[in-house]
Amino acid sequence: MLWLAPIDKQDTVCLHPDSVKMSGEIVLVWTALLLIQTAGATVSDGEQGNRSSISPDVDIVDRFLQYVEDVERNKDNCSAGTSLNLGEGVVLDYGRKRFRPQAMVAVNRANFLTRLWKDNMPNIVDSESFFFEAVRSMVEADGALFGAGNCYAEWEFRDHRLFCPYAYRTEDGRINVKDLSVEYDYTGEESEWFYEVRKNAMERSRGNVTIGLFTQRYNTTAHAEPVEDSSLLVSYEDGHWSLPYFDCGGGNIWMMTFTVPVFGYRNDSYYFKATSGIDIDLRQVDVNQCADMSGEERNVFANSHKCKRDTTKCVPISGLGFRVGSYRCECKKGFYFPDTTSSTPYYNGTDVEQHYKSKKSGVTNDYDKSFSCLRCSPGCDECLDDRPCILEWDWTLRTGVLGAQVLIVSLIIPVLLTFTFKYADVKVLKAASPVLLRLVLLGALLLYCPVLVAYSPPTVITCTLKSWFREVGFAVAYGALLLKTWRISVVFRVKSAAPVRITDQDLMKYLLGIVMIFAAHAAVRTIVDPPRVVINRAREELKTAQCSSDWWDHSAAIGELLLLVWGIRLCWVVRKAPSEFNESKFITWAIYNETLLSVFLNIAMIFLQDPADPDVQYVLLFAHSQLTATMMLGLLFGSKVYMIYKCKRNKDLTQTGTTTTSQTKSTPASSTSGKFLLTKKPGQQLQTPIEDWILADSQIPQNTGLSPVAADNGPVTIEVKHGLR
Repeated sequence: MLWLAPIDKQDTVCLHPDSVKMSGEIVLVWTALLLIQTAGATVSDGEQGNRSSISPDVDIVDRFLQYVEDVERNKDNCSAGTSLNLGEGVVLDYGRKRFRPQAMVAVNRANFLTRLWKDNMPNIVDSESFFFEAVRSMVEADGALFGAGNCYAEWEFRDHRLFCPYAYRTEDGRINVKDLSVEYDYTGEESEWFYEVRKNAMERSRGNVTIGLFTQRYNTTAHAEPVEDSSLLVSYEDGHWSLPYFDCGGGNIWMMTFTVPVFGYRNDSYYFKATSGIDIDLRQVDVNQCADMSGEERNVFANSHKCKRDTTKCVPISGLGFRVGSYRCECKKGFYFPDTTSSTPYYNGTDVEQHYKSKKSGVTNDYDKSFSCLRCSPGCDECLDDRPCILEWDWTLRTGVLGAQVLIVSLIIPVLLTFTFKYADVKVLKAASPVLLRLVLLGALLLYCPVLVAYSPPTVITCTLKSWFREVGFAVAYGALLLKTWRISVVFRVKSAAPVRITDQDLMKYLLGIVMIFAAHAAVRTIVDPPRVVINRAREELKTAQCSSDWWDHSAAIGELLLLVWGIRLCWVVRKAPSEFNESKFITWAIYNETLLSVFLNIAMIFLQDPADPDVQYVLLFAHSQLTATMMLGLLFGSKVYMIYKCKRNKDLTQTGTTTTSQTKSTPASSTSGKFLLTKKPGQQLQTPIEDWILADSQIPQNTGLSPVAADNGPVTIEVKHGLR
C-alpha cells in the first residue's frame, strides 16, 4: 500500500494560494490511488474543512480523483511545504531512468559547488546573486526541468539561518527565481528531498576524491608554481529521488525531486553543507496502467486499465504525461477491430475511462456494448476482418474423385482376382504365374489406398498410413513384375547346359526381401520421425493443412527410382526374347510408364507445396494412381482377358485349355501329332516362346534334376499338347 503522512479525518486539504490550477489531466494525483487510506480529505494547520464523503464501492482511482478535487478546492488554505506526498509506487523506475540526464545536471552542479566551497573564495561564496543565477542557468539549459535549487543547511550560508536559491518555470514560460527558505522550513522530515540526503551524506563523504594539479597564471608570460588540487565527488547513485509531492509554496505543482549532497570543507575534512537538486513536473511522467503487478518496482497503477480483457489488451502510450487513460485498447491476437475501415483500429484509453466512469455513476454510457473486438474466423491467428484464413476445400470435387476411386477399385480388383482363380490352369495365365499376378493385384490395391486416406483433412495417422500404403504397395506390385522380368532374362540369357531352376517359390522369397526393405524404411520413419501435419500457405495467403514432405519422402522416392532403373535394365535385356503372349513387352511398358509418371509427380508435388492447393494435389494423386496402377493392370491383364475371351468363342476351355508335359530325349518334332517339342542345345539362342520354357521348368519334378536344359548336354524335348497358344 502507498504511504501518506498521517491525516486527521476532520481536517481538510490545504494548498498555497499560489498553487498552479490543477487540470483534470493532472490526475497524476490519482496515482496515489492506494494512497488514500481513508478516502477522506486532508488538512492543514488545524483549520477545519468539509469532509469528503465517498462511497466504499467507488473505484480506487475515482476515490483518488475525488481526493485531488478536495485538494484543489482547499488549496488556498494549505501550509507551505511538501507534506502532501503521493507515497511509493506512483512513479515507476522507468520514469526515474527517463530523467537521469536531468538528474546528472544536479550531480555536476553539486561537484562544482563542493570544489567552490573548498576553495572558499570570498568574492564568490558571499555573493547571493551568483547562486541565484546559477540555479536559473540550470533551468534555462534543460527544457525538461521544472525547477532547480541549491538549499543550505542551517547557518551554512553567511549569517542566514537557511538559504535556498530556487528557480522554476511558470505556466507562461517564464523562469522565476526566489529564496525557498522564506516560504517554509525544509529541514524537517516531511521534506524528504532534503532530510534523506542530509541523513546519508556522511556515508558519501568518504567517497571518490579526484586529485590533480592546479596551475594558476603568474603573469602574461608565465605560470605560477602548480599546487596539488583535490575534491570530493558525488555520483548519480549518491542521489535520492523523492516521493511525488505537492510543492506548496515552491513550484506549486505535483512534482518529484532529485537531490545530491554538496559538501563543505573544514579542518581538513568534508561535511554536509547543502543539496543540489532538480524538480520534475509529474505531468511529464507517463502513467502505466497496463503493467501487471509481477514486477519488482512498485506501481500503484498496475492493471488499473479499463480495457475489455477478454478481447482487447492494454498498450501504454508514452509521452502523454501524468494522466489517466494514457493507453489504448488494441485487439488481442485472434480478434479484429469492428470498424474494419478505421485508420486507428483501437479504442482510446481516455474514451474507455470516461464511459467506465459514467457506468459507475449510473449515467448513460456505451461501455458494456462497445469497446470490444470480434473473434477472427476459425484458424486465423491474426486478422483484419471476418474473411476466412483457412482454404475451403472443394468437397464436391473431392467426393467425386473418391467415388471414382472406390468404384474403380471395387470393379477391377475383385474381377481380376476372380479371373486369376477361374482360369489358373489356362496356359496364358499359368505361364504368367497366377500367384505373382495375385500379388500384383494386392500391390495395386495398396497403391489405390493413398487416395482413400487423403480424402479427409490430414492427421498424423492418415499421413503415416499414406506413406505405408505407397511404399509397401509399390514394393509388392512392381517387385513382383520386376522379378517376373528377371526370371525371363535369366532363362533368355543362359548359354550353358547347366540346370536353371527359378520357381515361383523362389521369386516369392526374393519379393519378400524387397518388401521387407521398404517396410523397414517405413517402420523406422514411423518410430523416429513420423509424418507431421504442417500448415502451408495456399492461394490468396489462405492456410491449409498438409502432410509434411521431408527427406524421408525423398529417400523413399529414390529407393523406388533405383528399383525402377533396375527394371528398365531388365526390360532392355529381354526386349528380343521370343514370347508367345508378349507379357514381357507389357511389363516393360508398365515399368517405363511408372518411372516417368513417378518422376513427374515428385517434381510436381515440390512445386505444389507453396502455394499449396490440396484439391489439385488430391486430383493429381488420383490421376497418378490411375495412370500407373490401373494402367499396369490393364497392360498385364488386358491381353490375357482378350485371348481367353477369343478362345472361348471357338472352343471349350475346360477341354483344350489344359497343358501337360512329358520328358523324352531325341524325339523329333511333329506338328501333326498334336504335340510340339522345345529343343535347346548348349550355346544355342532361344527360339521357342519363353512361356513354354517357364511352363516346362515349373512342371518338371523337383527330384528329377531335369531342366529345359539337359544335364548331358543333349537336346531336351518337352511334349506339350496343343491348347490355347
